[in-house]
Amino acid sequence: MEDRVLPLGTIVLLKDGDGSRLMIVSRASIVEDRKKEVFYDYGAVLIPQGMLSPEAVYFFNKENVETVLFEGFKSEEEEAFAEQYDEMVSQTKVPKGSV
Repeated sequence: MEDRVLPLGTIVLLKDGDGSRLMIVSRASIVEDRKKEVFYDYGAVLIPQGMLSPEAVYFFNKENVETVLFEGFKSEEEEAFAEQYDEMVSQTKVPKGSV
């Protein structure tokens, strides 16, 4: 849905999801998946529960977003980060994970 990375605090629904609302709390997080490191565009927590534990963060990518329900805070710094995001992640040696 989105070509540009979404701001922190954005609330989304996922394609093929169960209808749960997720709030984005991290971007370009490197996590271990099946015993290897990968990165995901977003880490998010359930709304309204929030982060119940570090294990309760859901990782997904831009292409998994179906609907943006609320867009998070935008500032000059956020705009600059969003403009540089794709170039930044293209330079990493860590592969992108898939959902």
